[in-house]
Amino acid sequence: MSIFVLLSLIASVSYGTSDFFGGLAARRLNVVHATAGTYIVATAIVGGALVALGGQWSMDATLAGAIAGILAIVGFVAFYAALAIGPMSLLSPAIALIGGVVPVGVAAASGQALSALAWGAIAVAVVATVLISVPSARSRERVTPRAAILAVVAGLGLGGSIVALDASSEESGLVPALVEMLVGLFVLGVLLLVMRAARARIGLLAVFEPPPAAARQRISARRSWGFAVVAGLLLGVSNALIVLALHAGNLAVVSVVVSLYPLATVVLAAVVLHERLSAVQIIGIVLAVFACATLSFA
Repeated sequence: MSIFVLLSLIASVSYGTSDFFGGLAARRLNVVHATAGTYIVATAIVGGALVALGGQWSMDATLAGAIAGILAIVGFVAFYAALAIGPMSLLSPAIALIGGVVPVGVAAASGQALSALAWGAIAVAVVATVLISVPSARSRERVTPRAAILAVVAGLGLGGSIVALDASSEESGLVPALVEMLVGLFVLGVLLLVMRAARARIGLLAVFEPPPAAARQRISARRSWGFAVVAGLLLGVSNALIVLALHAGNLAVVSVVVSLYPLATVVLAAVVLHERLSAVQIIGIVLAVFACATLSFA
């Protein structure tokens, strides 16, 4: 198996599991607070990895990380806000699909070389992501217009951040990943100050308020912060692996494998939250596994 495909696959599983725990934390805590807690832990993980593995600081690496940081934090806040008010098993795959299509489109437009088999596997992976987002006919979970808008914003932001990270050089190592996290923390700090200054729930700020009491009472505050910490650990590992995979491989392949992260989110949502899996979703899971195996040898 190609090393960058393996790194992407591990990052995908870590990413999906992180999103599951982050979504749980956002159901009890303020979305920005939950995201900030996750980002603080993730930044520490990436910083430690940079010290261990090394990396060359440069203007290009810093700029790539800064752009990725702005796009990613917009995507993450919108992501957690969507998961806090809607079903994970539906929203996570939809966000992943949008987030995967953006880098693949950029890779295709820039003429990155891939075999016909690899492009075929990418197409299968995209189809798999679509199928994973199809709910069970017996499921009562539905996506509201507000959650759908947040999902689109999240997908565009997260997909764009991967494109920005891919622009950094291999010599930069994990420098772009650390800059991305630091920029995200700065933006979150500004949001927290704005929210503290705001005395009324108006406009966009309402998106960042805690979910209704009915959703919050199922998870204690202590457990929610614990979920945020676990999400941060996994997010840090995932971000580091994504950058290493991008430096070693192809943008389209890395992004489409990483975009399969809803596999972990959907399975955990089904096991822990008892969200139903449809037959179509199961087919999507099988196709995703097939796509990853094909990309490994394409």
